[in-house]
Amino acid sequence: MTDESSKTTTKGGMQILTVTIPMGLTPGDVFKFQPDGTTDEIEMEVPEDAVGGETMEVLLADENDDVNFALDTDDIPGVDVLLHSSVGDLTLSVHPFLDKIEAGNVSAAVEDANEEEDGTYRMVWPAGIYLAQYLTSPAAKVLLTNKTRCLELGSGMGVAGMGLIAALVRDGVTSAHVALTDLPAAMPLLRANYGGNKDELLPGETAARIKVAVEEFAWGDPVALMLNNASEEKYDLVLCADVLYDPTKEVIDGLCTSIDSLLNHDTGLIIFSTRWRKNDEERVFFEQMENMGYTFVIVDQLATELGGGSHATPDTSDASDGSQEEEEEPKAVAISRSALTWQEFGDDECEKNKAYFAGVTVKVNGKDVAVVDLTDEDFDDMDEEDFDDYEAMNIQIYAGYVGSKTTTTEPMECFRGLTVDLVTRIVQFLPTAT
Repeated sequence: MTDESSKTTTKGGMQILTVTIPMGLTPGDVFKFQPDGTTDEIEMEVPEDAVGGETMEVLLADENDDVNFALDTDDIPGVDVLLHSSVGDLTLSVHPFLDKIEAGNVSAAVEDANEEEDGTYRMVWPAGIYLAQYLTSPAAKVLLTNKTRCLELGSGMGVAGMGLIAALVRDGVTSAHVALTDLPAAMPLLRANYGGNKDELLPGETAARIKVAVEEFAWGDPVALMLNNASEEKYDLVLCADVLYDPTKEVIDGLCTSIDSLLNHDTGLIIFSTRWRKNDEERVFFEQMENMGYTFVIVDQLATELGGGSHATPDTSDASDGSQEEEEEPKAVAISRSALTWQEFGDDECEKNKAYFAGVTVKVNGKDVAVVDLTDEDFDDMDEEDFDDYEAMNIQIYAGYVGSKTTTTEPMECFRGLTVDLVTRIVQFLPTAT
């Protein structure tokens, strides 16, 4: 079976092939497709957690000479992440194979990437970039107040965690501990990229005030959690960026258990940046955390309630004369998130969700197309910048904490679908707050 719904994009300095699985196929079925710009077909097996109509992403390997693969042994591109101007003129420079380069073993990079557990930590995911830029924006200052023991889970190359470090330096924190963590296989790359940015992040005496540790941690590891539970020092800030890429029960259980064990339940805050893909499967994480006593809200909502502001407008303070920047210069991504809650985002029965995706547009061949109307052909015709805009529309940053809010300006979830008249009559009989 041949399917032409494929698109090659660059993420984190690596070429990724996004393929739409033909309708009607189930896990274990094999199908063939023809990548853009090639004449040969590639055979692919449907993964265990996928079905027809969904998309899967494949790291391209240079063994296939017919695929235009930019990642070769002599020219592996790095990624520059421009942080918010409030931390100064600071750009993170990360590289998906910096550990191999430093070890003088670049030629084995692609082969090793294919043999590793999943290779996701060798990519700079947009959700991590947006979180780093949000943390370094003035809007996040109120959320970082008195956060001196900080943990990032699933750090990858450490972009979000390094954004946090830059924010702590900006805020003049006198003493803090930041732990960047990931699986053992990710440690060489994480250490290399943090080491490559350390001098700019922690100049002079700041390295003595803000201690940074790069540590192995597998979510749900009973030994690590037991050791942490024996300590009275919990973390008052936990960062997560795009950690629901593979939302299996094992992944979600381990993530929930880890956060609950490591977070200070009295003062702790979770800042969770996610790129929605398998909406209902990823929503299980939030449902599970809610059942454990946690509340997750849009991060701007909590920041505003605490006296801060939103981050809905782009940072343009680095444009001195209004002229267009050169293409090679890194640019801060404008985070224009929707106000959809985790319960609403991607829920086909939710009117707010339907209205949002019907109202937002993305460029396709220079024309505005509503996201709800996008076709497979439209994705094929998007250029890289327009595809990045589409990605941004599917990213949300949430704030989580133990407990729940008792007041809200939004209709209660249980009233969804009822008529205004019926809701009004119901509310008349509810007790008023005192």
